[in-house]
Amino acid sequence: MVRVTLVHQGALGDTLLLMPLVRSIKARFAAEGGVHVTLVTRPNLGQALTMHGHIDAFASADDRAHSAWFAPPEGDKPNSRPDWATCDVLLSAVSNGDDAWAANARLAVNPGTMICYFEPRPPADYPGHVTTFHRVMLGSLSLPGAPPVPVCSNPDGPILVHPGSGGEAKCWPRENFIQLARDLKRNGIILTIILGEAEQERWGRALMKELGDEFPFYLHIGLYELIEKMSRARIYLGNDSGVSHLAAMTGVPTITLFGPSDDRQWRPVGPHVEVLRAPPPHERDLTRLSVPDVMAAIMAELRRI
Repeated sequence: MVRVTLVHQGALGDTLLLMPLVRSIKARFAAEGGVHVTLVTRPNLGQALTMHGHIDAFASADDRAHSAWFAPPEGDKPNSRPDWATCDVLLSAVSNGDDAWAANARLAVNPGTMICYFEPRPPADYPGHVTTFHRVMLGSLSLPGAPPVPVCSNPDGPILVHPGSGGEAKCWPRENFIQLARDLKRNGIILTIILGEAEQERWGRALMKELGDEFPFYLHIGLYELIEKMSRARIYLGNDSGVSHLAAMTGVPTITLFGPSDDRQWRPVGPHVEVLRAPPPHERDLTRLSVPDVMAAIMAELRRI
């Protein structure tokens, strides 16, 4: 059994985009008695990914055993020796290999452990997807392409819509989402809306009450439950966000609205992902993406299913 530890401290979307790398690692070492992958990450992410079988174990990136590695070691002993450092391959997305973290890693691991450092985010001019960039950065491992995510087909499932994102420029206007929902309802199609705390605050209590009489909601649910909801959906629609990456990872048909970000690098990874942009020359401006265009994409997907 090959023990691999992957250390990363990114947000939801960046962490989910590591899952193709995890699948590549598992494929690479499958013939060597199998592989056990531990992800050092935020606890809520690690717990959800472990419970749904994407990784084998997790450890908190916030624990002192890890944070101590960011200070230079004194002498020839590491500042800590966490259990996850006992591995055959240690992959770090938090160190450049020439800093305090790397110095602690070299002192903490067993002789013979392979340590690899990689940058988790590609430069702006990188011509490919971030998942390809990860494999290039870890070329010494000779990783194969990631096995595909299975298609998740739920013809009788709900259509889920998440109108939020980490940045305002990445969000299709709220008014457009509401108009789309009402247009679909007039056609006999009811959306279920997913809102986190940030979106609930932005939308306000009065609008939430008004829309609550028209549409079902999932309000501020945890990651584990969110994955469960996604896996039973018919279609998912959302902005360029971590939640959209989550939907694609479950295998459901995913329609993602892109604005300022480069979808060649950052599009969600899944078996059926469609990216929508405003028509040229306004493809970086989400406010120029029309409701009829998004409506047409949903209707086409419904016909396909």
